Amino acid sequence: MSATFPSPVRQRPTSRTARAALARYLSTHDPLGAVDRTIPERTWVRVEHGQDADIWLITWPAGSSTGWHDHGSAAGAFAVLEGQLTEYVWTGVATATTLQAPGVREFDGSHIHDVINHGVRTAVSLHAYAPSLAEMTRYELVRGRLQVARVERRETW
Repeated sequence: MSATFPSPVRQRPTSRTARAALARYLSTHDPLGAVDRTIPERTWVRVEHGQDADIWLITWPAGSSTGWHDHGSAAGAFAVLEGQLTEYVWTGVATATTLQAPGVREFDGSHIHDVINHGVRTAVSLHAYAPSLAEMTRYELVRGRLQVARVERRETW
């Protein structure tokens, strides 16, 4: 008797994939050691390009924000390493959650948000996107609704 088994189906990366990538990175790196807290604008740098996720380190001076955006088809997770960040999530209305270090947030590929440092000191966060972040859609809030402003592709970062 013989049996055939289907090929394993490759699972679509999820926020759990991104969260696991963050945990792996943090277990072997100290991202805070390389942070320059004197730069007056938000900065971001891709610190790892892995097979399952990309990892980005973001520095947030007081008052800085991302603006409304999504991450294309990528799921993600971010960890606040220092300070605090407020995430506004769009579901037809904006709802806010403030994360303090060591807070972690996961989200799927349909997630639209704006992240802001309302604090008085610089915040630092580490973000993972699975699969690799290829595009982001930027939105503008117009008369109580989000409208697509533009789509940014990886080549422009």
